[in-house]
Amino acid sequence: MMSKLGAILARRTACSSDKRRILGHGLWFAQQLSRVRVRGGHCCGGMKVVPSREEHLNALKGEEFDVLVIGGGAVGCGCAVDAACRGLKTALIEADDFASGSSSRSSKLIDGSGSYLGTALREKDIEQLYIMLQMMSERVTMLKNAPHLNRIQPMIIPIYSVLQMPCTWLGLKVYDFISAASNVRGSHLLSREATLYEFPLLKTKGLRGGVVYYDGQVDDARMCIALVMTAVALGANVGNHMEVVELMPMEGCCRVVGVRDKICGEQFYIQAKSIINATGTNTDAIRQMDKEGTAPILAPTVGTHVSLPRYFGSGHYGLLSPAHRKEDLTIFMVPFENHTVLGIRETEMDEVPGRGSPTPDPDDVDCLLEAAKTRMEPCVELGRCHVLSAWTGVKPNVSCPTGKSEEEEEKRGSPISSYVIEVSEEGLITLAGGRFSSYRVMAADAVDMAIKSCGLCDDHVTSSWTQDLKLDGAESWCCMLPLEFVQDYDVPMDVAQHISDSYGWNGHALFSDAPDLRKRLHPNFPYIEAEVQYAVRNEYACTLVDIIARRLRIAFVDAAASLHMLPKILKIMAEEKGWEEEQQQKQMLAAQEFLVRQMGLGTIVRPRGTSKSQPKKKASSEGCCCRAAARKEARSYSRGHPRMVVASKDDDLKPVPIHRYSKDSFQPLATQKSNKNVRKATDFLPFTSGITHQAVVDNDRSKSIASGGWSVGKRELIINAWRNKFMC
Repeated sequence: MMSKLGAILARRTACSSDKRRILGHGLWFAQQLSRVRVRGGHCCGGMKVVPSREEHLNALKGEEFDVLVIGGGAVGCGCAVDAACRGLKTALIEADDFASGSSSRSSKLIDGSGSYLGTALREKDIEQLYIMLQMMSERVTMLKNAPHLNRIQPMIIPIYSVLQMPCTWLGLKVYDFISAASNVRGSHLLSREATLYEFPLLKTKGLRGGVVYYDGQVDDARMCIALVMTAVALGANVGNHMEVVELMPMEGCCRVVGVRDKICGEQFYIQAKSIINATGTNTDAIRQMDKEGTAPILAPTVGTHVSLPRYFGSGHYGLLSPAHRKEDLTIFMVPFENHTVLGIRETEMDEVPGRGSPTPDPDDVDCLLEAAKTRMEPCVELGRCHVLSAWTGVKPNVSCPTGKSEEEEEKRGSPISSYVIEVSEEGLITLAGGRFSSYRVMAADAVDMAIKSCGLCDDHVTSSWTQDLKLDGAESWCCMLPLEFVQDYDVPMDVAQHISDSYGWNGHALFSDAPDLRKRLHPNFPYIEAEVQYAVRNEYACTLVDIIARRLRIAFVDAAASLHMLPKILKIMAEEKGWEEEQQQKQMLAAQEFLVRQMGLGTIVRPRGTSKSQPKKKASSEGCCCRAAARKEARSYSRGHPRMVVASKDDDLKPVPIHRYSKDSFQPLATQKSNKNVRKATDFLPFTSGITHQAVVDNDRSKSIASGGWSVGKRELIINAWRNKFMC
């Protein structure tokens, strides 16, 4: 590691004297990396030891820093990494948890798609081309520096017009040509059959095929955690749940920042030579704290996303369906954590919420679901009952600063599609706007501005070299790491794959540190108990919400399942933190409030197992692809074939003969003889899930179910079931 850092730093300059000086800094960086130690007997890893939160707080209280970054999102964590790797004494504080804002509520896509190309051609804006090239270059950097958290995501654009096919294909080829080496893979056409194979619920009427282009997917919150741990390894001091309460000027650029620890309530002061405001949606609050009456620059929008079962989308491909009219929504569906993320419904905001993200609006969720339903077959049922989690994310768009006070300014300046860096009269550096994928470039520009405006370049590296810096967990990572976990620690393959994708090479330390905590937290998910202990000891998780929202991501996948996991997580955290009964109750109530207010639990997501199921309302036959009577008959055939036979404890059940499902022995469900050892009809699960009945009877081939006998009908049902991938 030491020689690699020295080599990377040496390549950043051509001057021999600078090479000797920077190689010396490489030795210093290697010493800083020793703060994160690995001990244990395993040949590939062991128990990971990082500075505790108390050690960071003691350093924040008693030391003076070159750079203090306020804000623990992607941009703020990127600033901390960039400043620390240049040899600057760096501190990072966050009012809530790391990635608690928009950085954990993104679309999960690295924004390098052709939307910028379309805007540039439509509005003749060259700046959009520059932004697109920058995004695509950063996408390659993210895939290289954190391959376990970023992956190539193929996206399908369905085509329903003969003219739309060549136009879309030509536009994406121009996109491939302009991007050149920054493009991960070239776009190509997809046949109608292949498109339906990946998205079987897609509307088939008029479908010509699809066009595939390649974007990138990021685990946004885990990416921020990796940035934080990388900054800690490089010598930075960090603190989450640290709220800024006061900004006081000193001589020159030096400032004193008053902070309050929200965990214990203690208040103290941090002294720094330069301060970078990277607080996202709270940018204007820090600016007005710096100088009262400063005009706001934020023009935020709120986007709504929902999590759906996997069978509504594809396990490998994403879907992008552009809007054909101005009033329509452009939707996307992306696979994430074995589920499907559906977005996005964007609305403008009058003011930024003071605490957390806004509660998801049921009307916005219904609008998003209705827009997705119009892209699917008419027989598909998609409603709130299928939503597993719903959340909103505030996008901190910015307008051009005018320099006027809040009273003098009547309206805000023109919106900025990129990002802005502002230096106030008191020396506060504000970094606002941008996107998740541009965090590294924004951080480098902000640290450059801090060095220039506050004179921090003495005996320090003056240029950023984060482009070649592997993030925490990416060192020695390879695609065969899950198999290595299976062989070394005897864990199931889905658990090994999840640990590899979330922690990378740190998975060895996770398994070695907790050999007795490898049980699942939920039977339907690959999250295990050892992750909770690892998050508390090595990732500065302080609350239950920190675990379910930013460490395990279960709250964004299934809110009801995360509610069921809370007691197990609380038990492990209470042992690690030493919480008393009163503190445990506070943590449980705070986590439940988070799920209700920010994940839509109760209002949009129905808690499973906590309330009796209510009977469904009869749907009207108007506008449906099948008649009501035909639907009833088709459902009787799907329910008439039991998946399993359950025997009671007292009676012996003889094996069921194979000829039970022969043509002669098959009867409708209503005429079958009762058997006390056989489940009731209401216990049988139908073939379909998420749709009404798959239009069985209206299909000419499926009419043979009633006329041609069960042997033909069974074959047709199986073909339809496998074609549509309903057996998840």
